[in-house]
Amino acid sequence: MNGANTLIGKQSTFAKRQNPQLQIVQQGGYLESVSSKAGSLNLMVSNKGFEMIEGTLKINERLTLLPPDDPNHSETYYILEGSLKNDAGLMLELGDSCSTQGLQDTFIFTALGFTRFLYISSKPIFHEISHEMQDLLQLAVDIELKDGYTADHCLRLQRLSYATGQELALESHRLHVLDYGAYLHDVGKIKIPLEILQKPAKLTDEEYRIIKNHPSYGYDMLANTFMKEAGRIVEQHHERLDGSGYPFALSQENILLEAYIVAVADTYDAMTTDRPYRKALDPQIAFDELDKYSNIHYPKEVVKAFRSAVKRIELGH
Repeated sequence: MNGANTLIGKQSTFAKRQNPQLQIVQQGGYLESVSSKAGSLNLMVSNKGFEMIEGTLKINERLTLLPPDDPNHSETYYILEGSLKNDAGLMLELGDSCSTQGLQDTFIFTALGFTRFLYISSKPIFHEISHEMQDLLQLAVDIELKDGYTADHCLRLQRLSYATGQELALESHRLHVLDYGAYLHDVGKIKIPLEILQKPAKLTDEEYRIIKNHPSYGYDMLANTFMKEAGRIVEQHHERLDGSGYPFALSQENILLEAYIVAVADTYDAMTTDRPYRKALDPQIAFDELDKYSNIHYPKEVVKAFRSAVKRIELGH
């Protein structure tokens, strides 16, 4: 299980233990609780490996079902409020349940509105999830403290990139990794001096050389985390089709499709957002610029899919 996206805090609400043989949680209380901008996970029962967790998701946030390390691990989801839908059109609505055991594929469900569900696991899972979420939380907080623009930019890129991946019919596991890669694409900027990162004037050659290290810094930061697969996207998101990018001047098929997706979304968002040195450009100007470099910096099919994704987002789909 993975309740993706950006965290904002963690808290614990302890149950009342009125008898050593009983574990009683009063109404509105939980053994532990972890929250995020996407929703929350609340540990209700933990007993001899069995766990029951209440989860919530805000509209358009995602619930990802991942293949477990243990093939005997079973999970059940029961919808208490709202509804979920996956790319294949499978719906989970109020009162529906979904059970898995020996899951081999990744399934991603999107909340169509505020959604609340019960998650029942045959083994302890809450602390594993919360520790992973804390890792992501720390990275998200670090980015936001370093550069407020980057934090908002990352959230926009996550949405734009995921929608583009859907347009290109990426399979669910790749979409899941893209989700993290897009959000954390600039995490390496944490190691860039603030006076360079936020400099309103043109960078010197030496300052630009330092900036060009941030994709490699990001890769290194993710290498030993549960998000390590996203590290290659982070490392390659400034590479270009014609070999003119950095840090390794990769080209053509040596660059991940997911990295091209993030590159296009990154370029578009940078142009259509106010920056210290200029006002935001009109979206059509940004699209024209992407078209200009189609099949030079970015594959034509990625630019086309990105246009469709933006239109779908604007229509609220």
